[in-house]
Amino acid sequence: MDTVLNKINTFFFGYYKNIEKKNIFIITISIFGLLNILSILPDVYNIYSKNGVINHGINDFLIRNDQFRLTFITGVFEKIGLQYEYSLAIVIAIYICSFLFILMNYYRLVFAIMVLVLHNALVASSYSFSYGADYMISFSLFINVLLCINSKYNKIIYSFAIRLLQLQLCVIYFFSGVGKAMGNNWYTGDAIWYLVSTYTNVNILTAFIATTIPFLFQVISLSIVIFELFYPVLIYNKITKNVALLYIIVTHIIIILVINLYTFGIVMIILNVIAFQPKLILELKYFKRNEYIAE
Repeated sequence: MDTVLNKINTFFFGYYKNIEKKNIFIITISIFGLLNILSILPDVYNIYSKNGVINHGINDFLIRNDQFRLTFITGVFEKIGLQYEYSLAIVIAIYICSFLFILMNYYRLVFAIMVLVLHNALVASSYSFSYGADYMISFSLFINVLLCINSKYNKIIYSFAIRLLQLQLCVIYFFSGVGKAMGNNWYTGDAIWYLVSTYTNVNILTAFIATTIPFLFQVISLSIVIFELFYPVLIYNKITKNVALLYIIVTHIIIILVINLYTFGIVMIILNVIAFQPKLILELKYFKRNEYIAE
């Protein structure tokens, strides 16, 4: 029993691999979060204002009454006489500045927490628009908070953060595979054809492939189902780890190029790299130049 507990303890709190690159992981997550909010900046008022695309009342109906949202913050500013639009602008400005302060290593933990809180408020306030990428960014910001903690337990917290991220990815991919396996479209290849025909301009070559060698789509879809189901096994096996990481990165690049889910594809690549830390990527000059020795 003690041996099992020691192994569990070592697994969660004894993983110090690449801890010297912790600063790079923080910067990467923060830059991505900053770019994400900047990319939707032109549409902020359409999404979050009281005269936006979807009425606040509809959004509030879809979430819990006690769920933290933008109006909880803007309401404070409105009580002192500011209009909602100005209050919203202040909140977005604080959100953006918080990322900048993290990148400048200025009270990094404080602003990492602030970014996490504000992001969750933004997601809750745009529930009808939010999808998997927004929730994965939320989780990445939570991991960022853990990585920003500097204390005498620095190594233990780092280990827990990375292991938590690894297990979260295993759960996500496994149950994604289970969901696909429960249907029929992923066995026949119809799911891949649906994605291609829906999100791209189907040309003659694509149509020719679909009609003459339809098994190609079937092979691709089956490989995705099998990979996702066995992701937890493949990623922790020393022999198959690099192949699994390469497969997942290529898959998400294809998702970016074909379906145009840039945010989702990029955040999943970032989280996989941080979680399982492929040597080929972390040995790049940029990572070596910006690493520091964690205390």
